[in-house]
Amino acid sequence: MTPATIRSSKPRRRAAVLACALALTLLIVAQASAHDTWLIAPTNVGRVGTPFRLDLTSGETFANDDFAIEPGRVARAQVRAGHFIRSLPVPSGTPLTLRYMWTPKFPGVATIGIELRPKVLTLAPRLIEEYLGEINADSDIRATWKSLGDKQKWTESYTKHAMTFARIMPARPDSNWTAEKSWMKPIGLGLELVPERDPTNLRGGDTLVVRVLSHGAPLAGFSVGAIREGRTAATFFRTDAAGRASVLLDRGGRWLLNGTQLRRSKTGASVWESDFVTATLHVAPRP
Repeated sequence: MTPATIRSSKPRRRAAVLACALALTLLIVAQASAHDTWLIAPTNVGRVGTPFRLDLTSGETFANDDFAIEPGRVARAQVRAGHFIRSLPVPSGTPLTLRYMWTPKFPGVATIGIELRPKVLTLAPRLIEEYLGEINADSDIRATWKSLGDKQKWTESYTKHAMTFARIMPARPDSNWTAEKSWMKPIGLGLELVPERDPTNLRGGDTLVVRVLSHGAPLAGFSVGAIREGRTAATFFRTDAAGRASVLLDRGGRWLLNGTQLRRSKTGASVWESDFVTATLHVAPRP
C-alpha cells in the first residue's frame, strides 16, 4: 500500500482561516474552536493507581496552548482500557487548557477520545480557496462548491474529535503483564484514527498505519495530515480503499495527526457539514 503523499507549505494556516471566519461573526469567545484542537499528556506512560494528566486545548501551531476549551463544549470524554470504555472524570479549567486527571485502574494501552458539540461558522469568500487548500480538499469537493455559484455563502457546521494514547504500567514495577491490542478497536467517535500497531511504542523513522473511520465505517481517499512539533510543514497521506493510510514519522518528538471530512449538509441548516479529527503521539528518538 502506497498512499499518495502531498506536502503542504502552510499547514497551520487552516486554523487561522477558520479563526478569521469566526472573528468576522464577532464570536470572540468561539475563536478557540476554530483552531486545531488536540488532547495531549506530558508523557504517554502512566501507572495504575497514579493520576494521569490530560490537557485539551486549541492552538494555531502544534503544540502551543493558545485557548482553553469551554467545559460546556464537550459532548463526551471517554477512555478505553482493555475491554472497557468509561467516562473521564469532570475536568478543571486552566488559563489555556481543559484539564482531566484520570486515575487508571488497569494496565495496558489506553485510547482516550473527546468529542465536542457542533458549531456553525460562516467563511468569507476570500478565505474559501485557502481553506480548501489547507484541508487538502479533493477535486469533488471543489467541483461541488463551484457548482453552487458565486452568490452562495459558505456556512459550515463542524464537529471536533480529539484523541491520544497512553501506556499504563502495573502498579508494581516487577509485575508481569502483556498489553492487549485494544488500541486496534474503535472507541466510537464520529471520526477517528485507529492505529494498527502500538501507538505508544513508536520511534523516529517508523511508519504508523491508521484506519480512518466515520461512525465505524472506513473512509477511502481521506487525507491524513502529520506534523511534528516545531515544524511549519505537514505531510498528507491518502487512505486506500480500506480506509488505511501509512503515516511516516521520520523523527522523534511530539506529533499531531489530523484530518477533515467535509461534505454537503443533509439538514439544510448549513451548506456544509464537517468533522475534524486529531490524534497526538509521543515518538521516541531513532535507536
